[in-house]
Amino acid sequence: MSKIVRQRTLGQFEDGEIVIGQGGLGDVMGRMEANFASLKSQMGLNNPQEETGRFSLRYELFRIRDDQEYDGDWRMELQKRRVEDLWDVPEFRSFCRPFAAETAGPQPGIVLEFQSNIVSGFNFFGRQLGGWDHAYDSSNYATKVRSVGMWFDGYDNSLLSKTPRVYVFPAGMDVMYVPDSEEFDCREWSIVDQMLPVPIPADGDDIIDPDYIPSLDSLDGTMTEIRRFSRILAYHDAGYYDAAQMNYSSRAIGRSVWNIRWLIVIPGASFHYDAEYGLDTFVDTVKDIKLFFQTYAISGA
Repeated sequence: MSKIVRQRTLGQFEDGEIVIGQGGLGDVMGRMEANFASLKSQMGLNNPQEETGRFSLRYELFRIRDDQEYDGDWRMELQKRRVEDLWDVPEFRSFCRPFAAETAGPQPGIVLEFQSNIVSGFNFFGRQLGGWDHAYDSSNYATKVRSVGMWFDGYDNSLLSKTPRVYVFPAGMDVMYVPDSEEFDCREWSIVDQMLPVPIPADGDDIIDPDYIPSLDSLDGTMTEIRRFSRILAYHDAGYYDAAQMNYSSRAIGRSVWNIRWLIVIPGASFHYDAEYGLDTFVDTVKDIKLFFQTYAISGA
C-alpha cells in the first residue's frame, strides 16, 4: 500500500501490457497480479468447498431440548428478548431498512443476538460440541456466506401471516484464520458496507468558483451512509420441512460466517395487523427457529 501511494508515474507499458521492473504504479500492480496468480491455486481460492448448514437456536444456542415438557423454557427465552419498540434498538436504525415510517408508532418485536465461531470442539454458536450439534471446519482458513435463510418450526399460518419476514445480519467483526498459521492465529475486520454517493460532474462555473471544494461539492450524498439490510422471507411449516420451499438471501454474500455478533430482528407487524397479538401467538406456537447458511470455504496454504 505504501508503494502504491508513493508512485508518481504510471510506469512503462508495451502493447497495453505492464512492464515489470520499470517502476511506477504499473510495476506495483503487475507484481501484485503475478503474486496472486501463484497464490490463487495454492490457497484454494479457485476450488472453494460449498456447504449448507442448518442451525437450531433452541437447542444449539440456548441448549433447550425439543421435548414438549421444555416448551415453557423456550417461550421464556423468546419473551426475554421482546422489545416494545424496534426504533429504540440502535442496530435496527443503523443496519435495517425500515418496513414502516417511524411516525406510524412503536413497532414491537423480538431481537435475538448471538456470536458465531469456527473453532474445533465447539458448535456454531460457541457451545461445547455434542450430539445434534453442527460446526464448520476449522481446517479452512475462511468460510464465507453465500446466502442466508430462516425457518420457523411449528409456525401456525392459520393464525398468522403466511409470509413472515425477518432481518438477519452481521453487526460485529468478521473473523478468519491466518491462512498459513500453524497456531490458528486469527484476524478480525470491522466491515461497514457503505453506499458510494453518485458523483456530480463539475461545470465551468464550479471550476472558477474559489469556494468550490471537489471532495464536498462533487458528490450527491456522504461517504458514511450505510447500505442497510431488508427483511427476508422466512420459511414456515407445521411439522414438515420441504427444502424446495426454502428462501435464501444473498445480501450478506462474502461476509465471514465467523462473526462476533449476529442479530435476528423479528417484527411483530410481519405476523399480524395487531403486532402484539402476532408476537404473542408466535411465541406460544413456534417450537424452534432455525438458521440456514449456504457457504463457500477456502482451505488456505
